[in-house]
Amino acid sequence: MLELVSVYLDDMHAEWHKEAEATLTDILILVTHGSVLYTLEDETLLLEKGDLLLIRKGVMRAGENAADGPHQKYSAHFHLDDRGRELLADTGGYRMLRARSYDYMKQRFTILSQHWFGQLPFADVICSGIAIELLGCFVQETMDSRFTSVKLRLMSEVQKYIAAHYREPIRIEELAQLVDRAPNYVTQSFKEVTGLTPISYMHQVRVHAARDLILNTRMTIREVSDYLGYSDQAHFNRVFKKTMGYPPSSIVREVQRLT
Repeated sequence: MLELVSVYLDDMHAEWHKEAEATLTDILILVTHGSVLYTLEDETLLLEKGDLLLIRKGVMRAGENAADGPHQKYSAHFHLDDRGRELLADTGGYRMLRARSYDYMKQRFTILSQHWFGQLPFADVICSGIAIELLGCFVQETMDSRFTSVKLRLMSEVQKYIAAHYREPIRIEELAQLVDRAPNYVTQSFKEVTGLTPISYMHQVRVHAARDLILNTRMTIREVSDYLGYSDQAHFNRVFKKTMGYPPSSIVREVQRLT
């Protein structure tokens, strides 16, 4: 996906500036305090706390503190493989957006910089993993920016409800009543936001719960099937295999082999 080249924390440097030059890597930036001005190609952008900026390799970049004083930001510099470039194919030379998951991304950038500068054992593996996660978060945020905040909030409520009630029979009408919208709206909007229908999402939650139960308890497949709300074990087996790519009996055999 990516090769992490460097990580930076620009921490309130009063004289910070960046001379105009083409970027040598792709760069992901999160501003965590104050504001900063970037000139990318012929456009000047003002980034403030909570803003994310992705700059693609080869873009002419210059930067300086904004008029209100120094700023703080994290940046990760990386090279992308073909898969990573495909993932960002629609980004253009650069893209700026407001981070919806700001607190989480700030935490991940903080941990990334701690491992990068601390160079503890396996730091390279940990840093690469976090960088890939941050890039994935950026792509997800880019996709989410297509939707209104109201739609995202309502579909988040539906997800939370399914996660709390996945063992129960859940009907679309029930979810529609939860968010005070029409059933068709819930089905279509949920699929737009998550890529799954509400019922498919419920089965996915059930299957991952089933896998944990088979691995970590003495419950039989039939008991797991009943526990998760499937009255027909054959149906449970089909749903499990469709989701995971293998039947639940494969896990049972693996557990037996290791014990």
